[in-house]
Amino acid sequence: MNYIKVLEIVLFLLVGQSGQCCINEYRALLSGELIFTDGGNVAPIGRFNANDTHYLLEKLHVADSIYRLTGKLEDYSDVGSMLIYVGQYSKAKQIFLEIEQKTPGLYQTAANLGTTYELLGQNDSALYWIKRAVEINPNSHKGSEWIHVKIIEAKIKANGDKQYLWKHNILSLDFGDGKIPIDKNNIDLDNLRDQLYDQLHERMSFIKPKDPIVAQLLFDLGNVCALTMDATSGLQVYQSAKEYGYTSDLFDKRVSYFEKLQLKADFINNTEGLAKDNPIFALIIVGAIFIGGLAVIIFLFRRFNKRHDKNAKSTVKQ
Repeated sequence: MNYIKVLEIVLFLLVGQSGQCCINEYRALLSGELIFTDGGNVAPIGRFNANDTHYLLEKLHVADSIYRLTGKLEDYSDVGSMLIYVGQYSKAKQIFLEIEQKTPGLYQTAANLGTTYELLGQNDSALYWIKRAVEINPNSHKGSEWIHVKIIEAKIKANGDKQYLWKHNILSLDFGDGKIPIDKNNIDLDNLRDQLYDQLHERMSFIKPKDPIVAQLLFDLGNVCALTMDATSGLQVYQSAKEYGYTSDLFDKRVSYFEKLQLKADFINNTEGLAKDNPIFALIIVGAIFIGGLAVIIFLFRRFNKRHDKNAKSTVKQ
């Protein structure tokens, strides 16, 4: 009988009885070790649900009403932004061009024009305006607009060929070809993680699955999260990448390995959950394990004493 394993189960059950204010859980590291940290799904989601048309139209109506009351250009820009989210790109473009004509050189206008032109499929114009936005404010969006530039440059090279985008390494990042990602990039991974989150947070608001660019950015983010956080976080982001259509032999290899790492963490988390949801049942299990372990110890102790007595008697006879 493996007493260490039994002790682990008992301890986990007992830990599960303690009240906790935060949602914490066990997560797997790439090394196979477990850590107890904040729970929840770390995979990025969009600013808005692109499928909730009614909600988005309501937001557009509110933005338009505010602009009609104030007449401010920043509120007019908000109307243009909401037009992007509801898919009315041409109307949004006209608003941003009007703002640029009245007050040229604003970062927000340049960035919005870049995004709008990209969604209209006019990638040359999109690249011009995104680069213009970076010139005006290189630190905006946590300095992540270089990612947007790389995306548009890849689209221009693809020239409408989606297969190119599925195969092309958009950000030229290299995390090795093994089941465990390794950092082969001369870049601050914590900063890269924040930048990828920022870009995906915006892009996933109006781009639905499946999409080669979002899929690849999510795979890159999954690798970064696994290296800077834990394998559990990486796996969560991988699952989003799969929803957006990402697939490769390397991807399957890493997902399989991460899932194996996650099994032990899931066992412990589920054990704690059982204890919290069924405290009486958990106490019965703990008691049964304790009594069973005690019975085994008594049995072994008696067996040892019998052998000792037999040996003593045989020694006396001799």
